[in-house]
Amino acid sequence: MKRLSKRFSVVALALLLVGLLTSPGFSGIKLGVKGGFSLADLTFKPELTNSPLASKAGAVGGISLNVGIASFFSLQPEVLYVQKGTKMSETIEGTEITGKLEMDYVEVPLLLNFSFPIAGSSFVPSVYAGPYAGFNARAKIKLTGGGESYSEDFKDDVKDTDFGLTFGIGLGKKIGSGKITIDVRYDLGLTNIAEGMAEGESVKNKTWLFMLGYCF
Repeated sequence: MKRLSKRFSVVALALLLVGLLTSPGFSGIKLGVKGGFSLADLTFKPELTNSPLASKAGAVGGISLNVGIASFFSLQPEVLYVQKGTKMSETIEGTEITGKLEMDYVEVPLLLNFSFPIAGSSFVPSVYAGPYAGFNARAKIKLTGGGESYSEDFKDDVKDTDFGLTFGIGLGKKIGSGKITIDVRYDLGLTNIAEGMAEGESVKNKTWLFMLGYCF
């Protein structure tokens, strides 16, 4: 039932985007591809004190559409594959144990993009913000220590859907009929992504994304 619900949500979002993009008010639609790396963390409530957390590096990539509404304003829906999670380490009886929580998401942001063309320059800075919906595709815990390693799937303990807000800045450089883009953004997760938490407890995503792309 969870998988069916997730697929229905993805289809509903896709149909909504298609409906928006075919509306008479939209023009100047441009397709883009982008990729880069993520620095992900998790926020625990209450905080973990025995096992300090550290950022986990991962990959991110996908496609975007830039739909011109005005000369300086556009709608930017995207579909991205984002690796999130966190790292932790703890010393037990003289042995350092390192753990990783790896959680991958198919993320669908819907961004409002404001650009600021510079007269006489091929560079175009921009700022953007908007909501995102993330659909969990993978969740695994990995432990290493004392020359041994262990991994286990824990997808059943992670909620299928994560909602949050995205804030970012970008820089584009015109090259021919397209442009190269650089994005730096922050994903602020608003959903308690852990199943079965007690009242007042939560686990939420927070992720920095750094991407290089090309808009056709």
